[in-house]
Amino acid sequence: MRMRSLSRMARLSAVPLGAARRLAWAGGLRAFGRLTDESALDLHERTADQLVEVLGGLRGGVLKFGQVLSVYEAVMPPKVSAVYRGRLAALQEAVRPEPAETVERVMGADVGADWRDLFAAFDTGTAAAASLGQVHRARWAADGRDVAVKIQYPDARDELLGDRDAVLFAMRMFTSLMAPQLDGRALAAELMDRLAEELDYAREAAAQRAFRAAYLDDPDFLVPEVLLHRGRVIVSEWIGGTPLARVIEAGDQPERDHAGLLLTRLMFSAIARCGMMHGDPHPGNFRLLDDGRLGILDFGAVYRHAPGTPTPLDRWMDVHLAALDDGTGTGTGMADALRRAGFLRPGVQADEARLRELFLRSGAPAFTETFRFDGAYLRDALDGITASMPVGLSMAFPPGAVHAQRALGVGIGVLCQLEAEVPFQAEALRWLAEDRPGPVGPDQPAVTPPGA
Repeated sequence: MRMRSLSRMARLSAVPLGAARRLAWAGGLRAFGRLTDESALDLHERTADQLVEVLGGLRGGVLKFGQVLSVYEAVMPPKVSAVYRGRLAALQEAVRPEPAETVERVMGADVGADWRDLFAAFDTGTAAAASLGQVHRARWAADGRDVAVKIQYPDARDELLGDRDAVLFAMRMFTSLMAPQLDGRALAAELMDRLAEELDYAREAAAQRAFRAAYLDDPDFLVPEVLLHRGRVIVSEWIGGTPLARVIEAGDQPERDHAGLLLTRLMFSAIARCGMMHGDPHPGNFRLLDDGRLGILDFGAVYRHAPGTPTPLDRWMDVHLAALDDGTGTGTGMADALRRAGFLRPGVQADEARLRELFLRSGAPAFTETFRFDGAYLRDALDGITASMPVGLSMAFPPGAVHAQRALGVGIGVLCQLEAEVPFQAEALRWLAEDRPGPVGPDQPAVTPPGA
């Protein structure tokens, strides 16, 4: 186990070390006036190719972090981000699946020796492969429906535990080179802490059923029905549609705006409707259906909110609205809002004016009727956090809010990838605390899909 972990760390560390060598070479070319735009982009292309090759082969927590990182390619300079976009998105499809013999073994052990009797047909070829498991397409014998059979890799738990040190080491190096605005180590640590939950398929099936009940017959969303859960196997109805990654890559602006609005609505409505929040909103977990609905997949990472307590999204909106309401430039009221939200502990002093500036930059989507998300906004927000680091160090996330905050951050990263223009403020006000202005609850009008 230890030797395998060291081997995986060695393979993973090759990515930032290779990037460092290439950047040093680029520095030499620049010193001699020989670094062209073409040669600089070639350096990034080779780094991105190596990233996909190494992370795609390692699976486990390493690949999972690669999927999250693919969302944040928007913080890189525009020409560089164009290089990384396609290659990092490929991480969602770049896993080497387990062979048919392994599928037979897991299905027999967890579902039973007669597992094939449940299916009229079962494709042993992999329909999709992810960090902790793979999906097979089949036909349910009971009613002839097409279904997705999700099977956890037999060694997923050992790989996940063995990935932790490798991920923390490599992402600290990689982000310091390629995206210094990100705290790669902190993000990796939070990710690895939460990934253990995704190994519990009973927990995942229960979350999917809760989302299904909350959004049943919804005009804007489709959550596939869970037909069976046993051990490391979940069988759900199959949903088609266009992967969100394809909309990001080639969708027209109406499609991007439509997908962005639905993703925003899901982020803000889920806690109000089922007491949970989808915790892994990367593009691979969504499909845009032909009827305009958003299909939602993968409920392994779910934030569960404690009833009777302020939601992390309510706290987020309270602080940003406090920053907006104060037009004096002195920051009066910001400290009180931050203390009510749990971001400032009693007795801790902070530069309120700088805090207000920080939240005005990061909270720009909440301050206008519609907001256009793009890489420039994300880079500005992260630059503001970096510039205000001494101020930020006086703050702390409230207990239980880190998971939801990460989910919100990844969701906003996807909106920036979509370059979607959405009524973000209205959706936030609609679904958060009942004493806010604007309608609250599930009676909002359905979103009209583009071209309807």
